[in-house]
Amino acid sequence: MRSAESASSTRRDLFGLLACARLTAFEWRAADAGRATSYEDKVVLGRLAVGAFTQFERLRDRLVELGVDPWDAMRPFQEAIGEFHEHSRPADTVEALTKVYVADSILADFYVAAAGEVDAETRAVVEESMADSGHAELLAERLRAAADADPRLASRLGLWARRLVGEALSQANTIAGDRATLAALVGEEGVEAMFGCVLDRHTARMRTINLRD
Repeated sequence: MRSAESASSTRRDLFGLLACARLTAFEWRAADAGRATSYEDKVVLGRLAVGAFTQFERLRDRLVELGVDPWDAMRPFQEAIGEFHEHSRPADTVEALTKVYVADSILADFYVAAAGEVDAETRAVVEESMADSGHAELLAERLRAAADADPRLASRLGLWARRLVGEALSQANTIAGDRATLAALVGEEGVEAMFGCVLDRHTARMRTINLRD
């Protein structure tokens, strides 16, 4: 059983990490929406940006309720999350949509799994902040249609998805290694072992859009 001080530090780091992740996701999705050439893709990416910002606000408010400065809680994770997005910069709109579908889902599964040992209230906040904003099916339909219409594009997106998996793993490993509270949640087996379970769900999602992971 963790002490009250340890539990408080865990909540601060978890909520700070996820708040930083959601705010950064909002920024990138909004930028991707601005670059999209079709109104349909602009609307999808715009809605995804709004969903990420709403989740950020909830996490920020939760940190304030705990008496924590949200900006201080987010700051330790800014570099690692920023590097992930820089290393996974999409070349076009379909890659941007794939990034949301693949990387967001993998990281959501990972952090929800990592929160499995925390108290029920904290776990509920993590699950809510990582929950699908209602666009997973829409993204799947868009990507499946694109892959079915162009085999070469399907091959490119398959390679892109594998790269995203690697970048997501690297980000999670870096963050867990830098923060003792988060490393304790991952446990001795480490990020790679935990991702073994998470990747099963990723494989199923890839089959949904007719891509091989």
